[in-house]
Amino acid sequence: MKALAVEIKILGGGKEVGRLSVLLKRSEDKRAIILDAGVNFDEEDKPILAATYPPKYVEAIVLSHAHLDHIGTAPLYYISGAPRVYATKPTLEMAQLMLEDFLKLNGYYSPYEQGEVDRLLDSAMPVEYGDRVEAAGIELTFYSAGHIPGSIFTVAEVDGLRVGFTGDINTIETKLVSPADLDKIGRLDVLITEATYGDATHPPRRSSEARLLEIIEETVKKGGVVLVPAFSIARGQEIMMILAEKDLGIPVAIDGMIRRITEIFLENPSYINNAHLLREASEKFLFVRGWQDRHRVWKKPGVIISSAGMLKGGPSLYYLKRIGSNPQNAIALVSFQAPGTPGRRILEEGKMPTGEEPVRARIEWLDFSSHADSKGLLEVVKATKPRKVIIVHTEHDTGQVFAEKLREQGVEEVVVADNGQVIRVDVPKN
Repeated sequence: MKALAVEIKILGGGKEVGRLSVLLKRSEDKRAIILDAGVNFDEEDKPILAATYPPKYVEAIVLSHAHLDHIGTAPLYYISGAPRVYATKPTLEMAQLMLEDFLKLNGYYSPYEQGEVDRLLDSAMPVEYGDRVEAAGIELTFYSAGHIPGSIFTVAEVDGLRVGFTGDINTIETKLVSPADLDKIGRLDVLITEATYGDATHPPRRSSEARLLEIIEETVKKGGVVLVPAFSIARGQEIMMILAEKDLGIPVAIDGMIRRITEIFLENPSYINNAHLLREASEKFLFVRGWQDRHRVWKKPGVIISSAGMLKGGPSLYYLKRIGSNPQNAIALVSFQAPGTPGRRILEEGKMPTGEEPVRARIEWLDFSSHADSKGLLEVVKATKPRKVIIVHTEHDTGQVFAEKLREQGVEEVVVADNGQVIRVDVPKN
């Protein structure tokens, strides 16, 4: 059956960062594929799932990577459906950890349970970069997105129409990940792109690395401890690699889920930019394995890299309460701090997560973003030359700024998408 047009529906991520989910199908067909199915959280930290499509018509779900804002709704499709899941092996292994942790923390509010997570994983087919599969009459090809190890950029082809979906994307090389494979993707008709930082420019990575090392050396020289709250997936490992490469001769402890994610990365070395450096870091540094280690590591000068990155819980919150009142210590925030999180409160108000007690430790925020900035996003557009760009995974104002940049670059059609919006794209006539 030849498609007259392709329908793209925004199920989540429209004028919001996170909760990304996009439906793609032929206009004359009920069968569909889902590109990501994420979750966000409200001000009370309760989950807000993306909208869904009737599971019986969903033939495949592509998970671009394992962050919850891209996978947290996906198990909902397995209450009454069984679509095939496509993702890389490390993404699937990390997704299991993240979804089980989500249920542990938010199970009371979740419409699905562990059984749905298990069925999702049972339905998964691991893919590698360059693989092609077919679902719902649509051919899917996968490329590296450069965001975190195992992240994918998906190209969907329908009767000659090529639609690209970035998931989250990065175009710079880091210690952990090589940039997105833009030269392999080719020309697109439609690009569905994140624009988290569509109005911003990140500092050079080397500058952020140098500043982190400077903070650590200055703090430890004074006899202090540096707490580095970091996302378990990718950010924690990147900080480990920076410290291993420089080798300051300073004790480094790693706590939280960072350890298990590091093991997954080392079991999948082809997805890592410098697997030898990560292995060196994992062998050199102390992985905290219980309360005895946890009580000990903050009592002497050194560095603690710990989840969670926004200080919403986990070991990092424990360490903050122990070292935050001492001005000899430092807190180096290297992850995005969402509004309403303890990390954001520390930055804006200088106060502990609960109560009015001030944080007397030195507070620094460093840009180690794994998202492309406006310059990088424009590189994606330049490389793929789409005639239509659909902007998702961005705040309203940021999306409008980036849309104007695209129009200045000569893009024919630009849509800053809303949740629930259906965008119809005609298939080229032969």
